[in-house]
Amino acid sequence: MGQLDGKIAWVTGAGSGIGEAAALALAGIGPERTMVEIWGDPTVTRNTHTIRVEAAAARLTMTIENVPSEENPRTGKITPLSILACLRGLTSTLKVGT
Repeated sequence: MGQLDGKIAWVTGAGSGIGEAAALALAGIGPERTMVEIWGDPTVTRNTHTIRVEAAAARLTMTIENVPSEENPRTGKITPLSILACLRGLTSTLKVGT
């Protein structure tokens, strides 16, 4: 990645998948080799993210279906929980996993 080596990037996005795609590109193989598809389907009731990784050693597929927040249906109930977990991780002296 060159210019971003050793740097910290904070990516924010709002339900469109752009923030997620940028974060995956920065954390993974880089923006030049990251492929993204964003679909809009008015019939789905959950914000769904599917992440596929193809590597020489393994293949991984993960799907997350977020339940919308009652206060703001454009975001998931899990969003504030993820933010809190991230902030706790920044201040925690003990870390389990990644």
